[in-house]
Amino acid sequence: MTTRGRTDLDTLLNDLTKAAFAVLAAWSLVGLYGTLGGYLEVNRPATLRFLFAVLVLVLAHHLEFRLRERRLRRLTPDERYGFPGTVSDVATEPQQTDG
Repeated sequence: MTTRGRTDLDTLLNDLTKAAFAVLAAWSLVGLYGTLGGYLEVNRPATLRFLFAVLVLVLAHHLEFRLRERRLRRLTPDERYGFPGTVSDVATEPQQTDG
């Protein structure tokens, strides 16, 4: 039985950020070389759209992480980790029914 590996969102966004930085560096070098030489040209709108998409993904992840952190900070530790809120919510042996 094979199991599919899950890609973590943090890993994916980290890889996208590294790829975007590499593309930006390459775009800058090729643009500089092409400008100086006069014969190379980079498709600027496509490159900038890619970098903008990566920026939106990274910022959305950070915003979601901060919102989740703020929401969890307001919860009690019992609610945060999925335990019942109060002891009266838990049925004791005489209160349980067979059905």
